[in-house]
Amino acid sequence: MGISIRRATHGDVPFLAEVVLLASRSHLPRGVWDFLVPDDVGRGRFLAQLLATGPASWCHWRNFLVCEVDGVPAAGLSGYAEDEPDMLSEDDAIGQALSLVGVSEAEAAAGFERLGPFLTCLMPPIGMPWIVEWVATLPAFRRRGLVDGLLREVLAEGRRRRRRRAQIMVIDGNVSAQRVYERVGFVVHEVRHTAPFRDLMGSPGLVRLSQRVR
Repeated sequence: MGISIRRATHGDVPFLAEVVLLASRSHLPRGVWDFLVPDDVGRGRFLAQLLATGPASWCHWRNFLVCEVDGVPAAGLSGYAEDEPDMLSEDDAIGQALSLVGVSEAEAAAGFERLGPFLTCLMPPIGMPWIVEWVATLPAFRRRGLVDGLLREVLAEGRRRRRRRAQIMVIDGNVSAQRVYERVGFVVHEVRHTAPFRDLMGSPGLVRLSQRVR
């Protein structure tokens, strides 16, 4: 089995849209994008547009690494810092992507309202860290340790960019993912639980892990 890691290209957008959707759902049946865009076809179009919107964002394809197995994209993740040049805010990137795929302002507003309970558990970054996001492996390639290699590579990228700290979020209850993150040096920094989040997601909240980048 040949395993390799490379930078994502624009041609990876359909694969990355699947990665982002899987990562958003974590171990649960639905994630944030399911609540924002309930229609399956519309959601796929939105995620593909989000990955290509703007020169940069927290969900732009240029931030991603792809792990291939025998030349087939199998897992991915992204690494970025919020103070990098030309970074769109999350709200701006989402709003632009929704508009570009034809979602009306009223539909977008309704989607953001559905997301409100999820936002109650978001935590601000610790300074300006190297943020690891959108970590997922396609189901057919799981239990092969692919994410371990991706995490080590994205942390090395953070070191090259002289970031002193890295952070990652996980939905509380995703024990297998948290163990993988702890295996490469992350430790729990903060946990946030709210009743609205629990009622929406079926999980008590979010866990933020961090580590010093050496």
